[in-house]
Amino acid sequence: MAARTSRRPHAISKAMRLRRRPEFLAVQAHGRKVHGTAFLALVATSSTSQPTGRIGFTVTKRIGNAVTRNRIKRRTRDWLRRHGWAPVGKDVVLIAKEPAATLSTSALQADLRRLFERIASC
Repeated sequence: MAARTSRRPHAISKAMRLRRRPEFLAVQAHGRKVHGTAFLALVATSSTSQPTGRIGFTVTKRIGNAVTRNRIKRRTRDWLRRHGWAPVGKDVVLIAKEPAATLSTSALQADLRRLFERIASC
């Protein structure tokens, strides 16, 4: 049988995400705030020795219904896949603000670009 290869070369592995509540709380407790138009980013030094940074998403019910919240997360993950993930050695929690629901895709991408330039310099 042939060696199994990934069907999705740009897939986001579990090691690249914050997945458990204590991981989110650690970033929130010790992280530095970076504000953007559509997102608030909390950035902390990673406690793991992963070869890539880790990101977690938070979109509250205040932003909109499930369709809206999932659309924001999907558009953000897509931009991150195409333009790079979190900086190495950083844990990032992205918290969506209300404008994230109404911004166009190009405006959201421009905001993410500015935000991640600032995150890289933290």
